[in-house]
Amino acid sequence: MPDGSAVAVIAHRGLAADAPENTVAAIERSAELGVDGVEVDLRVTADGHLVVMHDETVDRTTDGRGRVDELTLDEVMSLDAGSHAGRRFRGERVPTLATVLQTIASTDLHVLLDIKDCPDSVKRDALALVERMALAERVILGPRTLADLGEFTAIDRGLRTLALVPGRTDLPPDFSEIDAFVRGGADMVRLWPSWILTDDDSGAELVARVHRRGKSVWTCADTLYGDISADDPVSDFRRLVGIGVAGIMTNLPSVLQPIVADVS
Repeated sequence: MPDGSAVAVIAHRGLAADAPENTVAAIERSAELGVDGVEVDLRVTADGHLVVMHDETVDRTTDGRGRVDELTLDEVMSLDAGSHAGRRFRGERVPTLATVLQTIASTDLHVLLDIKDCPDSVKRDALALVERMALAERVILGPRTLADLGEFTAIDRGLRTLALVPGRTDLPPDFSEIDAFVRGGADMVRLWPSWILTDDDSGAELVARVHRRGKSVWTCADTLYGDISADDPVSDFRRLVGIGVAGIMTNLPSVLQPIVADVS
């Protein structure tokens, strides 16, 4: 990751704008662009394996149907996760966590793991796999609850944590909810752009309050999902960087990279 003077550029869902989201193709494209890292989403299959999938079901991003947690690993692995993004991606498969980590190991990328609802035993197995592959320094965990944060910090294998503070994207929570993750040991805090890019000074002050607690702020600025303006993402990126956001997950890393370079 960049040092404290630079903003980390993170490809959201592997790089959903240039390749099928959450696939090896997307991660490899991210490496080609020279971003700092990728974010991927993990869900557990019916037989207890972690696969890379954002949604609860496989319907949107594959040629199959059904809930991930009701399908076996073999059933998920048989699906085509690429054709929806174009013929050249036909046959792209849903990767497992192990496949993602192997891909990361062959690059200079860091990876943020957003492990969604799954048993604690599966989470522990995931952390053990990271340790066996000697990737702890390049993996960031994204706890969504204080319980998850507590488990991750208790295991303490040198992994950093980015608190994915829950709440409505259009309405920031009370600061005490954010501060609970800080007091729980999170290394970084994810705040939504709408909480930061306010018409008054409240957004900048929210970031400053997190900074005063000794933590850095990250955000997810993705035009595909309305996090920032699709018409003028450059202005929003510049404001986020200017306010002091240290890491930005986005579907437009190639747009963000020169902005970060200008201020570094």
